[in-house]
Amino acid sequence: FFSQLGQRIITFANRIGPYGQLFEVDPRLRPTGRSGMLAVPLDEFRRYFTEGAGQLWERQALCKGRIVYGETAAAGNAMAVVTEAAYGPAWRTSDAEAIRQMRFRLEESASKRNLKRGPGGTVDVEFVVQMLQLRHGGEHRKVRLPGTFDALVALHDSGFLTGEDYVQLSQGYRFLRNVEARIRLMNASGRHELPTDPVELSKLAFLLGYSDANALVRETFKVFDENRSRFQRVFELASE
Repeated sequence: FFSQLGQRIITFANRIGPYGQLFEVDPRLRPTGRSGMLAVPLDEFRRYFTEGAGQLWERQALCKGRIVYGETAAAGNAMAVVTEAAYGPAWRTSDAEAIRQMRFRLEESASKRNLKRGPGGTVDVEFVVQMLQLRHGGEHRKVRLPGTFDALVALHDSGFLTGEDYVQLSQGYRFLRNVEARIRLMNASGRHELPTDPVELSKLAFLLGYSDANALVRETFKVFDENRSRFQRVFELASE
């Protein structure tokens, strides 16, 4: 029943309507990919992680897990299992370098103009947040927040992120997400790509309030560089 219900929800969310797409949902991004059941019992989910089969990248994804609908007791039980899976395993210093290498592999297939997966893109910020959450979330409940902006605030307030790193990462993330949002308004085929076509780039610059498209490009690559610099700094400290 729940597998069929989940498939109907995914189909509805992915459908292109008169105002575009509601959500982009990819069920392949699961431990079992295409082959496993869409919905699994909580005991089986818990066992997958507690018996050591859960991968580090899967625990990263669980940092963003949240209940969107459900009866209170059931939702609380499900969230407790998710929290145990994400933050239960002990942190190892080598985990920081493993997460950094995963990040580098993601950008191998992306262009340098990719706002999400390119060097300094939004994934840089998200990986910093998730790494720090996995490192400190076992003992500090305050940082266990699914939203990237909220998590950045909590990590800074808890002393796990310096003021300078917090300001750059939060501002850089907001800037790139704003650019992505305007690209989607243009209904461009490259949903995360900074346009190379002069006409499309001029349209994007206009939507973002830039009179000069080249100024938008310069600002974007400046954000890329600063995000990557902070990313490297935080991971180097975490790997010591």
